[in-house]
Amino acid sequence: MEEQEKKARPAEDAEKEAPPAEGAGTDADLSAALSKAIEAEAAAEARAKELEDKAAGLEGKLALAVRQYDRLQGDFDNFRRRTRTEQAEAKDKTTAEVVKEFLPVLDNFDLALSHMEKDEAGVAYVKGFVMLKKQMEKVLEGFGVTEIEAAGAPFDPHVHEAVMQVPAPDKEDDTVAMVFQKGYRMGDRVIRPAKVQVVHNG
Repeated sequence: MEEQEKKARPAEDAEKEAPPAEGAGTDADLSAALSKAIEAEAAAEARAKELEDKAAGLEGKLALAVRQYDRLQGDFDNFRRRTRTEQAEAKDKTTAEVVKEFLPVLDNFDLALSHMEKDEAGVAYVKGFVMLKKQMEKVLEGFGVTEIEAAGAPFDPHVHEAVMQVPAPDKEDDTVAMVFQKGYRMGDRVIRPAKVQVVHNG
């Protein structure tokens, strides 16, 4: 019996020590490889999501920068237009102030001519004064200066300054009966209103 057991044991030991049959352990290797592949895929998806989020963030920043640029460009264009307008207005205002200083000279020409025409001794000078007056009027016209219509026109407080009222049954109320001092405008700007006498029959 012991001999039979001894004979049987080496056979069992031989089975234990024998190398595994071909194909044994393949499932475990496949499972490990599959796990690694799944982990790699998950890592790749996480990285892709991270990159997508980063790209979305950069696109948002770019869109914000574009909007800010457009707003700044619009502000600059408005500033440039406003500056041009202010410069033009300042230039017109300065020119009007300078021209206004010459208007009394034009008034004196009219006054001198009216006296010369009455005085026979001044007739010889009338022609020269008329030429000088026309020359000055031409210079003022070059700046866009024109005389404001007054005599016989309806009274307009925007361009006329009423210094007195007078009854005149043959004329309509609120019309200019007489001009005491001529008024002038430069373009749309009134640089001096006309001083007038206004009809008031009431």
